[in-house]
Amino acid sequence: MKLAYFSPLLPKQTGIATYSHHLVPALARQAGVDLFDPPPSQSPIFPQRVFDYVARPELLLTLPGYDNVIYHLGNNPYYHLSIYKALIQVSGTVVLHDAVLYYLIAGLDRGGMLREFMYNYGATRMSEFFAIERESVDFNVLRYDQPERYPMLRRVLDSAKSVIVHSETTAAIVRAAGFRNHVTVAPLLMYPDMVEATLRIDPLTVRAELGVKPDDILIGSFGFIGPPKRMPIVFDALKRLSRRSNRFKLLIVGEGGDVHSEINRWGVGDNVILTGFVDENGFNRLLRSIDILVNLRFPSMGETSATLIQAMSYGIPSIVSNHAWFSELPDNVVHKIGVGIGEAEELEQALLRLADDEAHRSTLGQAAREYAIKHCMPDVVAARYIDAAVQRRADANATSAGMAHRGAEMRFEGLDDGASTFMKTYFQRRIAEATPV
Repeated sequence: MKLAYFSPLLPKQTGIATYSHHLVPALARQAGVDLFDPPPSQSPIFPQRVFDYVARPELLLTLPGYDNVIYHLGNNPYYHLSIYKALIQVSGTVVLHDAVLYYLIAGLDRGGMLREFMYNYGATRMSEFFAIERESVDFNVLRYDQPERYPMLRRVLDSAKSVIVHSETTAAIVRAAGFRNHVTVAPLLMYPDMVEATLRIDPLTVRAELGVKPDDILIGSFGFIGPPKRMPIVFDALKRLSRRSNRFKLLIVGEGGDVHSEINRWGVGDNVILTGFVDENGFNRLLRSIDILVNLRFPSMGETSATLIQAMSYGIPSIVSNHAWFSELPDNVVHKIGVGIGEAEELEQALLRLADDEAHRSTLGQAAREYAIKHCMPDVVAARYIDAAVQRRADANATSAGMAHRGAEMRFEGLDDGASTFMKTYFQRRIAEATPV
């Protein structure tokens, strides 16, 4: 089997590039893989080169010769718009990393976004497009704060032969949007080489660098700080805990939002360590040093959390929202809390239990690690991609066989025998040309 693989690759600073860096070698052990990405790009399969289809768009003409074409789509227009445009030219399997692609489409020029908006929602809703512009900060549609209102999925799903997602939640969203072809759920990856590398990290050393005592309970929050991360809830719970003991510390790794104002508003500055953005090595060192990960998420746009999978693979106990993909995880591998009334109190109690019961922390962390190893290793996930390619090929062959059958049964009324035979042969040949080899 031969696959064409479209994705941003390292050194591009995007989680999907990291994802592909770890998935592609496993995929290449099960199929031939050609990589498509504009530079700068590092091939994760040395010494295989990467095809720059942006500089050489004629390369798209080679795609029908592959058994499957895989397109990774996320919300960063700088890395994914060219992939989106390639998909529209040549259909294939879409790996949908987000169920809402508003920001991807917002990266088009104004005319392009308006065209896509009308394709998705029709001319009768065009006034909403202008409302988006008015409601965006500085009229910049990339700063619109309600992207979940406009998923912008229609053209992607109309162009896709099949779809790969990372959760049953997103699979349901795709089907509810009217997609009738095959949908495969492939779990997020754990990164074994990162796990192995972090075994050399001494958490006590990292904690000392942060000013955290060995017997403190270090709670971690990692990633972009936006409203779905529920940081006011986290600060509320931390405030409650600080009244009980000063040993609870919150490490926030990431950027976004007016987090400083929130910290001051809740009066928890003495218990918060804020690092801002860190590189991958720093991210993993800090993740290894925490006692508990808090990864709340509401509302969800169908996303999953690579940070949570990494924490699980490290055996770190985690607290999550009982919502969307997080609710799909087994109850014995993460601690789930509800969303809404009483959320801060429930988070406080969950943190207290994990802090006071070291055996429970260990049991939860071990179960999380075993789950990640069983479901999220690269070879396991790569097998799901191969299954999706095989299924897509079977669907295409079944469709072509149906077309050929209909061609054999064609009747051309009103024509003499010679003309009827000619027309029948002509259409059968055209159907055969459309049938995959």
